[in-house]
Amino acid sequence: MNLRTISTITLSVAFAVLLITGVLLYATPYNYFVGSLHIWGAVLFLACIVLHIKHNAKTYKNHMQKRPGKWSMGLAIAGIVPLVMGLIFNLPPVSSVATFGYNLKKSAEQDKREYTIIDLSADASSPKLHVFFKAGREYHSAPQELFLSLTYTSTPQIVVWMETLEGKYIDTLYITGKTSDSSYRSKDPAIDVVRRPEALPYWSHKRGIKSVDGLYTPDQHNSDLDGIAAATPKVDYQVTMSAPRMGRYKLMVEVNRTYDFNDYYSKTRFPDDAIYSGTGSSGQPSLIYESIIDSQKPGQHLFNLVGHGHHSGRDGSLYTELDNVTTAKQILEFIVANVE
Repeated sequence: MNLRTISTITLSVAFAVLLITGVLLYATPYNYFVGSLHIWGAVLFLACIVLHIKHNAKTYKNHMQKRPGKWSMGLAIAGIVPLVMGLIFNLPPVSSVATFGYNLKKSAEQDKREYTIIDLSADASSPKLHVFFKAGREYHSAPQELFLSLTYTSTPQIVVWMETLEGKYIDTLYITGKTSDSSYRSKDPAIDVVRRPEALPYWSHKRGIKSVDGLYTPDQHNSDLDGIAAATPKVDYQVTMSAPRMGRYKLMVEVNRTYDFNDYYSKTRFPDDAIYSGTGSSGQPSLIYESIIDSQKPGQHLFNLVGHGHHSGRDGSLYTELDNVTTAKQILEFIVANVE
């Protein structure tokens, strides 16, 4: 058996390996063995192609010198160009084939339950309270233009605090970083600090500390929120906090995200409200959730939506009418507290 016969048969086997493993990689989640076999099949295929061309160089050259050979080469190249362009510009039906394969893989994958853990339980002797935030489909805003075609997305501002069953403020347990010290930034480089009283107004009025500018939202000089602030994670997350054993109490959560305008809370809804209309990013008001906790009984507690804050943070009232609030209800899919 000569080398030409060996290379031809091996080429056929390598092609079969590439075909089978290619279909598996296209339609099923990635498998190390299948992927490795596909790579080595490709190496073997290329080696056999080189040998095949070497042993058939004269015949190949004769084909290319004739008109049918030249037309065949031209058609082959012309066929590759629309495939490349279709993939680059995401044009169907070329992109549809790739998308279909991607969806097949995703449907066969197991659901990943990854989440970030923020541990604020400084006191190891105190019981632990875990609050889990499940990100909803409106957790991230649509991309917002920054400058030079650069964009960014916003994530929610969130605060967790304790109240008596009668609604008296006790203490704040966790707050996202930007609201804790007003570290918002403006697109205008001339503006150093942006104050957003509309971010978490219900909690800020409950907290009851007024800054020198007359606003209840925390400023850069507060000290009562040290050690309980953290940046908003990009995914689902759990906050672990120290919670005293104090019987039954309300655990409260307030959530807000910018750029979530809807038909009612539009950019032009309150033209005379300088806070709401001043920055063009307020959108729907903050949402307030509550759960009744019995610190003496370990267990899980689901939070319920009970109302919203003022759209520009003018007061600390709880507004229970929620008909005009739409997508903001999907910022978080659910919130659950786990008492140890």
